[in-house]
Amino acid sequence: MSTADTHSYSVRCSPGLTSERPWIAAGDEFDIKVLSVDEPRKTVEFMGRIKAGYRSGNHLHTSETHLLVIEGRLKNHTTGVEFGPGDYCYQPKGDLHDEEALEDTIFYGSYRADTNNLVEFYDSDGKVAGHFTLSDLSKMLP
Repeated sequence: MSTADTHSYSVRCSPGLTSERPWIAAGDEFDIKVLSVDEPRKTVEFMGRIKAGYRSGNHLHTSETHLLVIEGRLKNHTTGVEFGPGDYCYQPKGDLHDEEALEDTIFYGSYRADTNNLVEFYDSDGKVAGHFTLSDLSKMLP
């Protein structure tokens, strides 16, 4: 027996084929398919779908974030960088920025957190107006 056989795994994965699972609304112009959640390690793997014209406004990644654009285009207005199909973006914990979907966009994302909070969204006064949390995304897994 290998050591790997003695571990108990905490990763909960989406059942079946991702392509056959419905998108779940996370806002008016933003949908998610949660692929896996590991609550003890505070990690989430997901796919996001954003409608062209959606602009996030300032938000802070309170977790380490990895994104890979599958189709469409995103623009980070804070840095001026545009990302298209095949482009990878790393956003460290504490990264404050504002993004816009220049086209209908689908991307793969991965969060690595220290707490339940993954992303904080701010209103025009700079006050926290909303969150993406590990618990919220975990509830999206069937």
